[in-house]
Amino acid sequence: MLKLPGLLIFFIFIIGDTAASGNNVDSLKMVLLKTTDSNARIDLFTELANQFRNKDTDSMRWYAEQALLLTDADTPPIAIVKVLNLIGIYHFQTSAYDSAIYYFERGIPNAQLAGDTAQLASFFNNIGLCFTYKSAYDKAIEYHLQALAIRETTNDPKVSSSYNNLGITYDRMYDLENAEKYQLKALEFKRKEGQRLPLANSLLNLGIIKRKQEQYKEAIAYYEESLVIAVEFDDSKKMANAYNNIGSAYVTLKDFKKAAGYFEKSVALKREVGDHQGLARSLGELAEVRAFYGDFAGGRALILEAEAIAANLGSKEIEHITYANRADIEEMAGNYKAALEFERKASGVWREMVSEEKNDRIAELEVAFNTTQKETEIQKLALLNKVNEAQAASERAWFIGSVISLSMLVIGLMIFATMQGKRRKVEMTLQEHQFDALLKRYVDLLEGPMATELAVDFATINEKLVDPLTEREFETFTLSLAGKTNQDIANSLFLSINTVKFHLKNVYVKLGVSNRKEAVEYVVSSS
Repeated sequence: MLKLPGLLIFFIFIIGDTAASGNNVDSLKMVLLKTTDSNARIDLFTELANQFRNKDTDSMRWYAEQALLLTDADTPPIAIVKVLNLIGIYHFQTSAYDSAIYYFERGIPNAQLAGDTAQLASFFNNIGLCFTYKSAYDKAIEYHLQALAIRETTNDPKVSSSYNNLGITYDRMYDLENAEKYQLKALEFKRKEGQRLPLANSLLNLGIIKRKQEQYKEAIAYYEESLVIAVEFDDSKKMANAYNNIGSAYVTLKDFKKAAGYFEKSVALKREVGDHQGLARSLGELAEVRAFYGDFAGGRALILEAEAIAANLGSKEIEHITYANRADIEEMAGNYKAALEFERKASGVWREMVSEEKNDRIAELEVAFNTTQKETEIQKLALLNKVNEAQAASERAWFIGSVISLSMLVIGLMIFATMQGKRRKVEMTLQEHQFDALLKRYVDLLEGPMATELAVDFATINEKLVDPLTEREFETFTLSLAGKTNQDIANSLFLSINTVKFHLKNVYVKLGVSNRKEAVEYVVSSS
C-alpha cells in the first residue's frame, strides 16, 4: 500500500519590511567616514544594515549593532526602533527565537514613545511568529491578536499578514475552523486591494486547510488558482510549491499518473531555483509514486539523491523523511528486511530530533535557575559593599572628630570645641546606626535561601559570551559595577573619559544590554 508522507506545507510567514534596495553601500560608507554627528551615524549604520538584509545577515547584524552602540538617552526612539527591529530579524532568521523576542520586546516601548503604530504592530506580529516557531501557540495567538487590533484600528495595509499568520498558527494547533476563517479574511482583503502575488500565498494556505479537511477537489482548485498567479508573475518558487501541493492532492485521490506529472514539474523548478530542502521533499514523494508503478530502481535513485541533499544540509528532518520514503519503497518492492532497516533508521533520527528539543528545554530551565541564584549573589555583593563603605566612613569620622577635639582643647576654644564635638558625635552615631542596619541586612541575606559565596570574575563572565570581553573592557566594567563614575574610572585607569565610554558601550553590546542597570541584571542572569 502506498504511504506518502504528509503534505509538504509551504506556509508563508511575513516578518518585518522588505530589504532596502540599491547598490549604494560604498557611497554610504564614504558618507559615514565623513560624518561625526552621533544621530547621523546611527542612521547611516542602520541604512547599511538594511542594505545587507536578506543578502548577508552577518553584515546586517554587525552594522545594526554598531548603530545600537551609539544610542543613548538622547537618541530619538524611532532610530532605536529601527535598530532593534533589524537585530531581532537577524536572530529570527537564524532561528534564535528567544534572542529575537528579547530585541522585539525592547522595541515595543520605543515604538510607543515614537508614536509609530505600524512598527508597534510589527513588533507584536514578529514576537507572535517567534512563539509559533517555538510551538508556543497560545502565546503566539496572544501577540498576533494584539498586532491585528492595531492594524485594523489604523487601517494598516499589513492587516492581511496578521490574518495570514493567525490562520497559520491556528492550523498548527489543528483548529481548522479558525484557520480557515482568518485565511479567508486574508484572501478577501488581498482580492479587494489587488494584491495579486500575496494572494497566491493565501490560496496555497487555504488549499492546505481544505486538504486537511479532506475536501481534495476544493484544495486543488485553490492550488490551481495560486499556480495561475505564480505563472503570471513568473515566480518559479511559488510555481514549484503549487505543483508539489497539487501532486500531493492527486496522490490522496489515487490519481498517481497526474501526481507524478506535477511532482516532476516541481522537482525541475526546485532544481532551477536552488530550493534544496524543498527539492529533497519533492524527490521523496516522486520516488514513492514511481515505486507504485513498479519502477523501484528509479524510486531508489531519487531517494539516494534526496539523502545526499539531507546530508549536505545537515537536516535531520529531511533525513527522517527520506528514510521513511525508502522504507515505503522497499515495502512495496517486497524487501521487508530492508524496509525494516530503513524504518529503524527513520525512528532513530526521530528520537535524536526529540532528544535535541528536550536538551534545549533543559538548557532553558538551567538558565532560569542560574538567573535566580545570581540575583541573590548580586544583592549580597551590593549590600556587602555598602557595609564596607559605612564602616570606613565611621572610622574616618571618628579620627577626624578626635583630631578636631584635641586641637580645640589645645587653643583654648572650649566652647567651639564642645559644639564641634557634639556635631561629630551626632554624625558618628548616625553612621554607626547606618552601619548596624546594613550589617543586619547583609547577615539576613546570607542566612536566606540560596546563600552562596560571591564570585564574579573575568573567566566566569566570558565563558557565557560568544564575543568575550577584553581584559580592559572587563576592568572598566568591574569599576562601573562598583559604582564608579566614568570620570573616576578614567582617572583610575589613566584613560580619557571617551575611551571609558567606548569600552562600556562595547561591554553593553556584548552583553546585549543598553545601560549599567541592565548590565548588572545580565551578570545575574548569565552566571
